[in-house]
Amino acid sequence: MDFYFVWLITFVLGFWIFRKINQSRNLPPGPWGLPILGYLPFIDRHQPHLTLTKLSKTYGPIYGIGMGSIYAVVLSDHKLIRDAFAKDTFSGRAPLYLTHGIMHGNGKLDPHAFTNSLGNVVNEIIFGFKYPPEDKTWHWLRQIQEEGCHEMGVAGVVNFLPFVRHFSSSIRNIFEMLVRGQAQTHRLYASIIARRRKMLGFETPKGAEYPPHADLFDDHPDGHIKCIKYSKHASNTEEHFFDPNILIPMEDECILDNFLKEQKRRFENGEDSARFMTDEQLHYLLADMFGAGLDTTAVTLAWFLLYMALHPEEQELVRKEILDVYPEDGDVDGSRLPYLMAAICETQRIRSIVPVGIPHGCVQDTYIGKYRVPKGAMVIPLQWAIHMDPTVWKNPEEYKPSRFLAADGSLLKPQEFIPFQTGKRMCPGDELSRMLACSLVARLFRRRRIRLASDPPTAEQMQGTVGVTLAPPVVQYYCDAL
Repeated sequence: MDFYFVWLITFVLGFWIFRKINQSRNLPPGPWGLPILGYLPFIDRHQPHLTLTKLSKTYGPIYGIGMGSIYAVVLSDHKLIRDAFAKDTFSGRAPLYLTHGIMHGNGKLDPHAFTNSLGNVVNEIIFGFKYPPEDKTWHWLRQIQEEGCHEMGVAGVVNFLPFVRHFSSSIRNIFEMLVRGQAQTHRLYASIIARRRKMLGFETPKGAEYPPHADLFDDHPDGHIKCIKYSKHASNTEEHFFDPNILIPMEDECILDNFLKEQKRRFENGEDSARFMTDEQLHYLLADMFGAGLDTTAVTLAWFLLYMALHPEEQELVRKEILDVYPEDGDVDGSRLPYLMAAICETQRIRSIVPVGIPHGCVQDTYIGKYRVPKGAMVIPLQWAIHMDPTVWKNPEEYKPSRFLAADGSLLKPQEFIPFQTGKRMCPGDELSRMLACSLVARLFRRRRIRLASDPPTAEQMQGTVGVTLAPPVVQYYCDAL
């Protein structure tokens, strides 16, 4: 019995080693992992970007790594990233289970006050509406999204080992919560879409309908939408009803308007591309745009305020520029505030919003340089390694906005700086994020100085918390009136 068991183990290990050697031909160099698990057990789940950055120093700017059921190619050179992501070959979604399983392959000063201000601006740009002050549904939506972002980070192992959800009740509960939260937000978006269509005088094009929302307005005699709060922190679900008519409409055209007009045109003309503009696709697009516009800006601002409080001399330089150029309230043009923009850029460098970047999927066998990248591989643009490379940035842990200023005081954009990535799937919140951050900081610093109301965060806390984004430590500020 023992002989056959030893023989079986030897055969399995021999087969696995033979297969690994055969598969590794022409692949990028990289560490070996364990059967089934790959290198996952050796990656710091709290700071995965640090583990991956350390490996890049051993294996170079391109290496391969097994992560459960996924083979990943990690890039830590900006030229490799720009060249690769300019190609259609790498324009696919990363083969992560949470992406395909949930999205189906489809897009004192209280810091929350900033999120609410940001939210109204983003809502106007994307949806053409804003919520009334202190609206319950707006807070409900933000709570769902904030908890969802955190839990997607906690449940990250499911991305690489989907079968784990069948054995872990906590992972299974998180996954179910994410699915329910997504369904709830999509119903909210559908009610907003319906109201915007009514304002435009449009009907839903035949073929664009999303059948699960056929009963959207049947929950309430007045056509209100049922909003259910699901949370692993709540013993019972909480319900309230949302009346889409309480939204405050904006006169200017929004992103949703443009989509609905193009959707109507394509369906009426019978274009084949209309299948990419169904209402289901629109729900995912709105979620992507909303998250890209709001969450990236909120995280950037949170880190920015922290670094301004930790470096009052830099804060004074930013404030002086704002007061010199825009002494009164009004629209702000970031190009006229190079020091402020440099400080924002330095914030996005020293604490990358998404330190491992937004992974892409390889849609066909191809090469990066001399190395083969197989179809189905995940390609990781390791932003942290690029932004913290001491051969590019002198003393990279030092907060120094002047890195982004030319000799004449104008703003510099080094090629090594890619906070929102590059190529065909770069983050859509790039310029929107900087525009919103610039406007809100100008409004605040015109009237206030900020300082910490508690002890400064420790070096460990300054590493941030990794979820979907890299969140800063929670701190409180004093806001000193001028």
